[in-house]
Amino acid sequence: MKTLGRISISLLLILLFGFLRDTILAQPLAPHPPTPVWQQDSPVYSPSGKGSNGNDETPGEWYAGDTPANLQEDAPVLLFVPGLNNVAQIFWEDNDMYQTALDAGYQTAFVQLHDAGGASADMWENGQLLAEKIEEISAHFSNKPITVIAYSKGGVDTHAAITYYGAGEFVENVITLSSPHHGSQLADLANSSWAGWLADLIGAQGEGTTAVETGYMEYFRSITDVEPAASAHDYYTIGGTDWGSMFSSTWFGGMYLNSYGDNDGVVTASSSHLPVGELLEIGNWNHTTVRSGDTFPIFENVISDNSLARLTQHTPIHEEAIQQKAPLNQWITGGELIEAKEKALPITIDESIKKANLQLFSAAPLLSLELLDPTGKSTPITPKVTENEEGYFINSISHHIALENLQTGTWQLRLKSSKENAYLLVADYTGENLVSVEADAFTNKSNLTQTVTVDKSQVKPETVKATYYVKESGATPEQVRTYENDANLSQTVPLQNENQSYVVTIEVEGLTKEGNAFKRTFINSVYRAD
Repeated sequence: MKTLGRISISLLLILLFGFLRDTILAQPLAPHPPTPVWQQDSPVYSPSGKGSNGNDETPGEWYAGDTPANLQEDAPVLLFVPGLNNVAQIFWEDNDMYQTALDAGYQTAFVQLHDAGGASADMWENGQLLAEKIEEISAHFSNKPITVIAYSKGGVDTHAAITYYGAGEFVENVITLSSPHHGSQLADLANSSWAGWLADLIGAQGEGTTAVETGYMEYFRSITDVEPAASAHDYYTIGGTDWGSMFSSTWFGGMYLNSYGDNDGVVTASSSHLPVGELLEIGNWNHTTVRSGDTFPIFENVISDNSLARLTQHTPIHEEAIQQKAPLNQWITGGELIEAKEKALPITIDESIKKANLQLFSAAPLLSLELLDPTGKSTPITPKVTENEEGYFINSISHHIALENLQTGTWQLRLKSSKENAYLLVADYTGENLVSVEADAFTNKSNLTQTVTVDKSQVKPETVKATYYVKESGATPEQVRTYENDANLSQTVPLQNENQSYVVTIEVEGLTKEGNAFKRTFINSVYRAD
């Protein structure tokens, strides 16, 4: 019995040791020892860099994955670069991308950019930091070449690191996963005059958001794509067309971006294509699943810099498909909510509107939400509520209300909050296009002309007026300049500062031919170069 007891104890210890060993091996990646430490004096941020995304990682810290049992000796190291407001952990926490690469026999590395430290950064700061880390990572792996797999804005940061900061000598090629190479209209919305109150409360006033406005990215493309280093490497791009599950944060983004074309809930398919790169695939991914192991088989055969492995059967998106298209049927408003005080939002419904999708963002939960029809009667609604854990409106709460068979007239959406709060309302309409707007995306002039055109067969031109709200990106809501025009509708607005991004919000209102009031909102961004 004693012998059996000793055997049982020994067996128990062996099993326990095995369990502990497996548990240790299964732990999340740890920083490679010694942990790289990012050395820099306290950064000086512009007003647009004061937002907080809630991250508390160390910028510049990087992680080395386990050595695969089936290591591909001649393959490059795969360096995964996160996107706007992301941390490196997005590739292995609730995600199989790291495990997929490990199982395929690749050595891997993961890096924290400035966004991991709590405030997003532009492609210049992140690009410089990334270039330094790429050199360190290359040295750690005995100077093996690196293939960068960059997610979302990480693709823009990577292009900057290679083009401007000398990272190219360590990099073999680059794969970007739904990167906003032409910007995102959601970034324009986040920095618009109506979103200012909400952005302040949820910490969305980040330099990273400003950097991927459509206006600034057009400027970035104009100065970057002509650089010899910009096209010295092979770039491969992947984009998505799925919005994710209904009422998710990417679904809300997909609704807003729908007027601009196919999108993954954050970035349009056309924007995900880099002009100096090669399109691999536009597939059924949303902005979250595009960074998962699902896309690994799409880009695995171009990981090594081998021209024979390129997927030349894919047809790149042509430039004309990338031109910005303004949404024609939206009305947008926003502002602050005072504690326990009801806010009534008038929503003007004209006869051309067949359906309306109301997307209401708030910084904190609402105490009450009520919809009244034009007669003042309360209409039963059941908003779909979602907390946004990613994206340009991270930390906000979304409420979705779908309306059909709408009575013409002025509806009211009544909001009340139990604490200081802010809201942004985006009303997407299905119906006739009454108004269109054209404007440049970047300029070196001190003014910008916005051209507004109305459909004279559907509206009374003499009743139409346009109000222009001009806001420096990242400025507070109180710093918006307003201009009104009810003569020829088009307006030349001043752009006072060089090397500055602006978001221009245009409110167009008037009467239809049937005498019903209509309102539409247009938002576009512009960058004034020197």
